[in-house]
Amino acid sequence: MAIEIKELAITYYPIPKSGSSSVKYALMALDGKEGSLSGFDPDNDVHGHLATNYVDPFFPTYDGHKGRFTIVRDPLERLLSAYSSRISDTRVLTRPEVDREKLERLGIPVDPDFDTFIFNIEKYCACSWEIQFHVASPRYFTGCSLFLFEHVFKFEQMDRVEAFLSSVSGRVFDLPRLQVGGRKISPSDLSPAALAKAMRFCRYDYGFLVDYYDPQKWGGIPEGDADDPSTLHVFGDPGALRDGRIIYPRTPRNLFHFMSKRSLIEPRIIL
Repeated sequence: MAIEIKELAITYYPIPKSGSSSVKYALMALDGKEGSLSGFDPDNDVHGHLATNYVDPFFPTYDGHKGRFTIVRDPLERLLSAYSSRISDTRVLTRPEVDREKLERLGIPVDPDFDTFIFNIEKYCACSWEIQFHVASPRYFTGCSLFLFEHVFKFEQMDRVEAFLSSVSGRVFDLPRLQVGGRKISPSDLSPAALAKAMRFCRYDYGFLVDYYDPQKWGGIPEGDADDPSTLHVFGDPGALRDGRIIYPRTPRNLFHFMSKRSLIEPRIIL
């Protein structure tokens, strides 16, 4: 479900690990409801008031809302942020709702380093809904087309989000910076094998966000098998039959655009 502020004619589609805590807090403030947040943990309390919900990742979200906007983030950096905040900082794998029996049966630790995490990411997703939620493709929160959005902001340009909210509200607004603490991990910290697995895992998100992020920044997306796990696989096989037909994990336009600009397979020199 999108977050609609009818008085301002804007609708926000939050994507986990893409500035959603800060924007939700801002929207509550614009709506005069920030006083209902607890002073103890506003970073997480805000999600209890304004939820982030799933949509069908293979269909556009035709819901009739006005002023639709979202914030997207480099897929690899978003994945690293999910690991840092969920695994390293809040240790979600030690929480009661985690399937501990499955963790033990699969033989995976509750405090993995990033290499262990990414090499077993499909297993961790099967054990924890929180991990599923935070690493799932942005398409699970926006639908398969960003062309229906009036504004798509990049995570690195939150000043533009501030300017947008100030414009629609008619007052100068400073966006709070929530969920910015804790340990940080960067792509340069990864082993070559972990980086390759992470980029394969994010491959469809780079196709989806072709107009915003270039996988070549991190060396490109290496060659692999079609059934390699991805952010679209976290809830099952996206290539499975749906309503009696196969639906592929890209819109045709994004596929053609992506392949024409940046091949999923790195070119090889044949001598």
